[in-house]
Amino acid sequence: MRPRPMRIMDHREFPLLYVDDEPDNLRIFELTFKKEFSILTATSAEEGLRLLNENPVAVVLSDQRMPGMTGVEFLARVREVDPKTIRILVTAYGDAETLGVAINDGSIYRYIPKPWEPDDVRLTLRRAIESYALDRERDALISELSLLNQLSRALHRELDIDKLLALLLEAAHRELGFDGATLLFFEKAGRALRWGGMEPEGGVAKQVRGIELGPDSAPDFVEGLRAGEVQHLFMSQVDDVERPLREWLTEVSAEEILVVPLVGKQEVIGALAIDNRSGGRRFGADDRTLLDGLATQAVIAIENARLVEDLKHTRIQVQRADRLGTLGTLAAGLAHEINNPLVSIHTFLSLAPEKVDSHDEAFWGDYHSLATQELERIRGLVSTMSRLAHGGAETAEPSAVVLEELARDALTLLQREVNAAAVDLTLECDPRTPAVLGLRPHLHQVLLNLLHNALHATPKGGSIRVVIGPDSTHPDEMACITVEDTGCGIDEENVERVFDPFFTTKDPDMGTGLGLMISHRIVEDHGGSIDVRSRKGEGSRFSVRLPVKGLESR
Repeated sequence: MRPRPMRIMDHREFPLLYVDDEPDNLRIFELTFKKEFSILTATSAEEGLRLLNENPVAVVLSDQRMPGMTGVEFLARVREVDPKTIRILVTAYGDAETLGVAINDGSIYRYIPKPWEPDDVRLTLRRAIESYALDRERDALISELSLLNQLSRALHRELDIDKLLALLLEAAHRELGFDGATLLFFEKAGRALRWGGMEPEGGVAKQVRGIELGPDSAPDFVEGLRAGEVQHLFMSQVDDVERPLREWLTEVSAEEILVVPLVGKQEVIGALAIDNRSGGRRFGADDRTLLDGLATQAVIAIENARLVEDLKHTRIQVQRADRLGTLGTLAAGLAHEINNPLVSIHTFLSLAPEKVDSHDEAFWGDYHSLATQELERIRGLVSTMSRLAHGGAETAEPSAVVLEELARDALTLLQREVNAAAVDLTLECDPRTPAVLGLRPHLHQVLLNLLHNALHATPKGGSIRVVIGPDSTHPDEMACITVEDTGCGIDEENVERVFDPFFTTKDPDMGTGLGLMISHRIVEDHGGSIDVRSRKGEGSRFSVRLPVKGLESR
């Protein structure tokens, strides 16, 4: 029995139980109030308890003087059965002490003295029923609010848009108990609505998805939603609604469809609809309030999920641009590195026809060996660049990455810059270092970003040290890459900001401030961590820790 505010005054919906050992008293009570209230009667406390257990009862009245059990004792038992039931004592005796104890310990709500006046009793019964109904309504609202809060937390935790929509529909259908739930969204281009999902799925859902809801076929409905207006459709008025809405009502065989707009920050993004296709209750103000609350939380969660989706897409674009920028920088340097060995190879090939019949040991021995070595050097440089650029890697599957190989490739690519900077770059690898499961091009990008920063920060004659090994704290779970330089260091107040987007201490033409932010994001995507220790004038040390067991979040 769920009371509704607009129906509280229909007192017959809330049965009364009157217990008195004198049948005449029960008969008089019934004759006096049967037109206004639903009345059950019992001639003993035992019979009254049986009726109470078999029927929903809002108010219990009991005579005080009864054989075997007094009215106060009986009403105390009633409280044990259902503490929400309103309990009234009817007594001809002005026993102040008995009444005082009964009222103070909560056994009774109030008492009616004998002989009673019909008008006084009628007013008492009405107030008792209204008190009971309001109490139940409050409990129902608290329960619904608690459920709505739980659903809200679940919705806000889910950032995958497809999973979020499925969770929302499941919540409306299963948790809130509506027969059917539907999501609609406005198309970005134009004012038409598209079906975003239905619960339950099945043949009906397939038929409904074929219904077109647009400004041409259902202008009033669409414009009403865009204006943020709730749309309430009734089968009893099916001839008065627009054709697509008639089809919708008919396909789901619902008496009602309640459609609540999803009002976003800037515009209405769609609607959440419920229906009573299985013969469920008619929708009242409390259903609309509940659905409004769910829709409010839903639109926040949907917009957050869409924002995260956009940010992921943007991050991938920025990450790709950063990698391409790195490749461009490296390619410019490698062009010089490749040109040098090409001179030797070109000279050897140019002289080869003249030497074909000769026995010039210096040419066919030393010169040929030099040309072959230079060719292998070019092949190695091209292979390393190819591994770094491979596939964009956004859709690649993670694979085992040997960090020593990763570091040696990076050092090979940066050798020209290292020589130009006149710094000492060393690599130290612990042979016990386990491979990590990850996206190799992304991890390569992280190491290149850290080495570039170290090269820019380290003056001539300085040193950069790359150390690879098991993590000192969790050697069986994590592998660690450390890049340490003797450069200018970072001001203490800026250390915590180095991973912020666009933060940089370089000159404007030396960097965008995105490299470390991207590196931080990549490492986090691999389930790892990156931290920095630095002091002004004492150099910097960046430590990257990566889990051995693989990607924890992607």
